[in-house]
Amino acid sequence: MQSHNWVIDFHFRHESRASMYRVQRTVAHASTDYQEVLIVDLADLGRALMLDGSMQSSALDEHIYHEALVHPAMIASPSPKKVFVAGGGEGATLREILKHNTVEQVTMVDIDSALVELARQYLGEWHQGAFDDPRVKLLHQDARAYLENCPDKFDCIISDVVEPTGDSPAALLFTQEFFQIVRSKLNPGGALALQAEAADVSDYEAHVSIVKTLQACFNSVRSYQVQVACFSATWGFAVASDSPLDQRLNPQTIPQVLSERNCANLRFYDAESHLHMFSLPKYLRDALQNPNAGMIIRDEHLLVVD
Repeated sequence: MQSHNWVIDFHFRHESRASMYRVQRTVAHASTDYQEVLIVDLADLGRALMLDGSMQSSALDEHIYHEALVHPAMIASPSPKKVFVAGGGEGATLREILKHNTVEQVTMVDIDSALVELARQYLGEWHQGAFDDPRVKLLHQDARAYLENCPDKFDCIISDVVEPTGDSPAALLFTQEFFQIVRSKLNPGGALALQAEAADVSDYEAHVSIVKTLQACFNSVRSYQVQVACFSATWGFAVASDSPLDQRLNPQTIPQVLSERNCANLRFYDAESHLHMFSLPKYLRDALQNPNAGMIIRDEHLLVVD
């Protein structure tokens, strides 16, 4: 909701807490076929994108979120040439993927064309022209249906979709059935990465469910997390593959891989940040090992974030 010169983002379980952001200027406000889009300039975070009243990213720290999402999976893929992106409407996920000089083609499928057009116009710092890169095929349709029916296979798949609310098509991109589709579309050695909900000490149940659902589909799954200032929370991610991840996500070899791929000068992600991201706090390790924590998410039993 918007109140005077403040934006209030209600979050956590049952809207038990909220973050308030002082608005200096409303840049764009629109209702698309799928969501309410608000782009604002904030007093301390800079330009920010909110969808349905929920903070998505800010100029101050979007590079932390997007580098954390993209680069572990790209490094885990031996030589990623063909990449698929579900969602990613701001264009920053594309931006990070395209930094790898191995990439020959990226297929991005975001259901909301109006959001992408707003991002093109107002979020240039995010996409930095990535939408117009000749390696990019941009489509506006349901990402799950496209992936299920396309004949191609990919070296890396990145899912950067909104939280799975009850009426959002994104809810079907966190299920066991979807992850099985992803697995069938990955080339040998390929990896999936996705935003995997909050990993905060007060709110980590959804993250645990996503990781356990991935574990039901893939041979190797790693949970990781970073602090995202604009979310006012520690945010969870996951990377999955049928090939062992630990030997490829080795902090001793990450600098060499990044250098070889012309990605040595990232703003956030490097070997030391990698160690921090993948060193989970005890509360999260305990929950992931607890057989009674979380659930296997299925099409008929969706994960729904309040």
